[in-house]
Amino acid sequence: MASKKRPETGGLQAKKIKVEPTKEEIKAEQAKRKERVKKEKKERKSFIRALRETGSELKKVRWPTLGHTFKQTGVVLGVVVIFSLVVFGIDQGLFALYKLLTKGLG
Repeated sequence: MASKKRPETGGLQAKKIKVEPTKEEIKAEQAKRKERVKKEKKERKSFIRALRETGSELKKVRWPTLGHTFKQTGVVLGVVVIFSLVVFGIDQGLFALYKLLTKGLG
């Protein structure tokens, strides 16, 4: 039987050669790092600026008075009670209809 020979180069068997970067590549990498650091500083400054702007906007808010808050809370509770009664009524009506329908079948 003839045996097959495996190639010495290519694929996973290829040896890696370490190449030193050129001066231009080093300068380009340093420039990229400087840009990245500058961008990170700018992002930090913009975050701090956003916090300051949020604080100034909150000072402009016209906050409701205590009486107005109680009045609005009463309106909300009233609407909740009305809708609860409507849903309870529909539920009771459907239950009564169900009892009538199942009474004749049983």
